[in-house]
Amino acid sequence: MQKNTAILNRLSEDRADLVGLCRFLNNDSVSWQEVSKINIERTKTLVDGKHVLVLNDTSEFNYQHHANFLSKSDEELGPAGNNTDIGFFVHPGLVVDADLGIGLGLSYLKIWNRRWDKKDTIERSYKNQDIEDKESYRWIECGIKSKEELNTADKITIIADRESDIYEEFVMVPDSRTDLLIRSRGNRLLQEGGNLYERIDNTVSCGSYELKVRTTKNRTGRDTIIEIKYSRVKIKKPLSRKIKKELPGWIELNVVEAKEMNANLPAGEKPIHWVLLTTHAVNSFEEAFQIVRWYALRWQIELLFGTMKSKGLDVESSELESGKALKTLCVIALQVALQINQLRQARNDQSGIPAQIAFTDKQIALLKVLVKQYERKTEKQKNPHKENTLAWAAWVIARMGGWKGYAKESPPGNKTFKAGLDRFNANYEGYVLYEKMCA
Repeated sequence: MQKNTAILNRLSEDRADLVGLCRFLNNDSVSWQEVSKINIERTKTLVDGKHVLVLNDTSEFNYQHHANFLSKSDEELGPAGNNTDIGFFVHPGLVVDADLGIGLGLSYLKIWNRRWDKKDTIERSYKNQDIEDKESYRWIECGIKSKEELNTADKITIIADRESDIYEEFVMVPDSRTDLLIRSRGNRLLQEGGNLYERIDNTVSCGSYELKVRTTKNRTGRDTIIEIKYSRVKIKKPLSRKIKKELPGWIELNVVEAKEMNANLPAGEKPIHWVLLTTHAVNSFEEAFQIVRWYALRWQIELLFGTMKSKGLDVESSELESGKALKTLCVIALQVALQINQLRQARNDQSGIPAQIAFTDKQIALLKVLVKQYERKTEKQKNPHKENTLAWAAWVIARMGGWKGYAKESPPGNKTFKAGLDRFNANYEGYVLYEKMCA
């Protein structure tokens, strides 16, 4: 996707180019599964000996605004979450370096759609299905598949929001090198009596930390204090739904609570409050705080979806006419969005994150040539970052996207990095072609 947009009319130079792209995405030999496999294979080369976090979540891709182009008889499309609109669902496992906090790639990807004749959970007898037959099995499958794909990683921590708080997951996924970190969605009963939230309420705080809250549509920007508690608990096996008899009657976990102190809360706003269940050992404030920091990185997968959608590639505006093509395009857009996020995240990095995370060796060789075109005579106009780092590469791409390079200028964002990648990829195509001609 050389022009970093998912709208084919913008991606194509002319009518012939547009027809060629449509044919590629609809080709029977090109599938979203094969494209995602390539992405996952690259990720596997980046995790050797590392502790990695696998952030997983689900997003709906809705194409109702151009439903006239699509057919309800298309088996690759179905009802969206409102049971009316047309679309499908995407659930990736985003691999993040636990030490550097930077996204590396994907370890898992599931794309699926519901059926128009079985769109209601009641009609599907959801509560009576085995866990393996439910849509929610994707949370467990992500952990299982990620362990297989990331077999050279030293340590894996699977991280997810409330929907992943599934008893079976805590039984089936963890092992000697794999831990879970899941936000609690309910007040579970404890084997030793009482319930989870009562235990937390009766636990003494182990410390607190300062947090600067950014202004969002749901939050008022502020400086606040977050209090931390932790405890060891035995979660009782649920009895209110179908669950396999052979599963253990309870599982032992650590619970960490991070809660905003009410004295700092703006009127009418709910406090920041996370109750986190984990298989990681937690025996001190430092270990509990680390759990909170790892969970806070989950925002990266939300940014990934945002970059794919209206805040970046606008994949939902594509007017392809088949579900197969839309799903394939979605996987390509997922990889491009990841690269944009990597560049934006590393633009001011001082830790030395390597450029190889986002670029191949041959692409880095081209960046070394291009950087000379964008640097100027004064020190203020030179690339300030160490060569071969991702921050160094981000500086070059941003300059190619129109950023002037001055420290006083606003930092480059999605739009700038998209434009820069457009130009870089066009240069890279010519670079590769020249090499072949001279071979």
